[in-house]
Amino acid sequence: MDASAVATTTSGSLLTVLLVIGVALAHFLPDIRSETTRISRHSILSIAGGISLVYAFLHLFPELDAHRGSLAGVELGIATLTEHHIYILVFVGVALFYGLERIATVVDTLPVASKVGISKPVFWVHIGGFVVYNAFIGYVLVQGQTGTENTVLFAFAMAFHLFGNDEALEQHYQMLYRQRGRWILASAVVVGAVIGAVYTMDDALFTILLGLLTGGVVFNAIKDELPRTRESRFWAFVSGALVYAAILVTF
Repeated sequence: MDASAVATTTSGSLLTVLLVIGVALAHFLPDIRSETTRISRHSILSIAGGISLVYAFLHLFPELDAHRGSLAGVELGIATLTEHHIYILVFVGVALFYGLERIATVVDTLPVASKVGISKPVFWVHIGGFVVYNAFIGYVLVQGQTGTENTVLFAFAMAFHLFGNDEALEQHYQMLYRQRGRWILASAVVVGAVIGAVYTMDDALFTILLGLLTGGVVFNAIKDELPRTRESRFWAFVSGALVYAAILVTF
């Protein structure tokens, strides 16, 4: 390998490390409030929603479609998958994260006395789902199977997306999430990246996880990053989606 090839490989590896760290640190972004910035937190969440959703539709769905052949003949115990089942995986991802959110929301409505002995198990189940989610993002960053040749675009979209996830999880679990949850989820991105550096998973497993990730991105973006109607910033969402769509189709 000549010197130029070594330099290219080294710079590429360094960039990947920086992207992994940047995505992991999305969970530690400081609170951005209207008193300290011209852009409100709700606007930032709406912009993040636009960026996440447009990336899912322009790149994650096509990437998933490109891997549909890997599902043919895969046995899941109760059924044998075919390439026509590719988008069922997205639905399953939506359903799984909807289920986790629903459980957390129901617990939030319980009286304080009734939460004792329930809230922590629910927290760990919820965090467990996002550990797999975040680890797969880290794995994809290293493997480069992002649906685009520019991994930076994937990292940017996922960092905004995890920022929105962090906001929602902190609202549910407050101090427990701040003290433990965000550290676990940030670490999961790094662990996933390390796995991606030393191991390449089977294409069928990758496709299944990509489908679940895509469903999770769609659901969590709509649920978390597009605030409730009275708090929403429609033009912020549209601006984020249009600007990032322009970037994606250009690069």
